[in-house]
Amino acid sequence: MDKSQKSHVRQHYIPQFILKNFSYDKDKVFFFEKGEDEYSTIFVSDIFMEKYLYSKEEGQLEIEESLARFEADVAPIFKKINTEDEISLTREEYDHLRVFLYLLTFRTVNTRDQFNNMSDKYIKLYGATSAAEMKDFWLKNVHLISQCRCFNDVFANPEINDMIKRLIEHEYFGFYMCILERKGGIDFHITDCYPAVVNGETDTPNGKTLKVPLYYIFPLSDSRVITLVTNHIECVPWDVAYFDCKKTLKRPKDSLDMTHLIFRPSKIGVRDVEWINEMMIRSAIIGTVVKDITKCSQYL
Repeated sequence: MDKSQKSHVRQHYIPQFILKNFSYDKDKVFFFEKGEDEYSTIFVSDIFMEKYLYSKEEGQLEIEESLARFEADVAPIFKKINTEDEISLTREEYDHLRVFLYLLTFRTVNTRDQFNNMSDKYIKLYGATSAAEMKDFWLKNVHLISQCRCFNDVFANPEINDMIKRLIEHEYFGFYMCILERKGGIDFHITDCYPAVVNGETDTPNGKTLKVPLYYIFPLSDSRVITLVTNHIECVPWDVAYFDCKKTLKRPKDSLDMTHLIFRPSKIGVRDVEWINEMMIRSAIIGTVVKDITKCSQYL
């Protein structure tokens, strides 16, 4: 194995260009293992990854390299969102970002495990014949989506599974994007639960409770998160929606020439930052990373 291959052995389901925004010393982070009170220090290269996660066998790096190309394309967009007070994205940048955010939800270990442990009923819905097919199914669609740069590319690709396309339409198109920025003495944290999905609950006519996604929360750094917000949040009771949709959950605006979308981060206080951290920490399986050990959540 040559040097370039060795660098791809650790395959991250949360990209390192995001994880480094939480590092306290360039390449190291403070890490709280799930259920533990004490923290350890760990290299970014060793966190939130698996060896050969995106390979059928050792040495096959095609999917990892495709993901890396997409990451290189969107890293400047993430930097802009994380640093600028008024964020101006071209329509093309916004399209790239939305596909990449969906890919982040799809490429996780949790999603892989869901496919690997599907019941026979759902295996058939995805067009497979056995549980053994589902790992290859997941890898194939990770690879195919990583080559797309807008959702039109996704829907036009006949090789991408039709059920995946339906899930995107059903669960992902009904959301707009906003940026939240923390103020006060508690930082945003990042966990292996990426993104954190916050559900609201509603009663159905048959007496069952239906969980409906309200937010997808993607931590960018200790100071900002991207939030995808359901389009109908203004109809959700405040005690469920939690945030003030008029003041906090700001929709992007069109530029005067209609060529760009303009975002302004909404500043939120300690209570709201803690609520977001709580959602992530509760859902984590492996653990939590913090940038400043003096600005930890009470939920650690």
